[in-house]
Amino acid sequence: MPTRPFIPPRDFRAVLRRVVSLTPSTKHFEWEAIEGGAFEFYAGQFVSLEVPRNGEPEARPYSIASAPRGDSRFDLCLNRVEGGYVSNYLCDLEANAIVNMKGPHGSFVVSQPVEQNLVFIATGTGIAPIRGMLAEILASGKPLSRDVWLLFGVRHPETILYREEFEAWAAAHQRFYFVPTLSRPPADWRGETGYVQEHLRKLFAGRSDFRAYICGLKAMVDEVRFILKEEFGLDRKQIRFEKYD
Repeated sequence: MPTRPFIPPRDFRAVLRRVVSLTPSTKHFEWEAIEGGAFEFYAGQFVSLEVPRNGEPEARPYSIASAPRGDSRFDLCLNRVEGGYVSNYLCDLEANAIVNMKGPHGSFVVSQPVEQNLVFIATGTGIAPIRGMLAEILASGKPLSRDVWLLFGVRHPETILYREEFEAWAAAHQRFYFVPTLSRPPADWRGETGYVQEHLRKLFAGRSDFRAYICGLKAMVDEVRFILKEEFGLDRKQIRFEKYD
């Protein structure tokens, strides 16, 4: 499998340039590294942000939700977790706030060159690293040489994070397919319903000609990995994943 050159993690200070509420509990953050040199990363990697707590730094990992843009800017997308000190601290920040961070970390990246069809499977804020991966793949402006699918599972229509962006990409790229599915659809929902596992089976059962990238809650990731390996017969090298509790 082709590998990319390793980018050693370093210490940075980053300033919050912009913050946007996506839902009542989810925010989109646009950061810029301002100390520590040029911040380089691969789409899909994560950073560790530090916040102060009782005079000591407390760190949490967050997936980068953007592709490299040739500068030191990057996006994050995170939920306000009830009782979660760090997530609430970050979600209360306003533009121009500064944090310490370390990164990049992680190997959840798309193997280059792309030699197979790609299937991305996400739930909730598991969409963050996948948004970056897709932006990287679609940035060249050239027609896609492979089919690229995004199966994105959430509960309600208003929680389809970055929906307009994904719909615009699907309209602009003939071989990019966006399939949002709702587990708690309203009566007027005309799209797919149920869980991503069901749509994975419906669309790809019997196929092993693709590479899968999965991100979301542990239970979903484990079940999708089982389906891909045991039911579809994919080799473990065709499956990349990241999961959270």
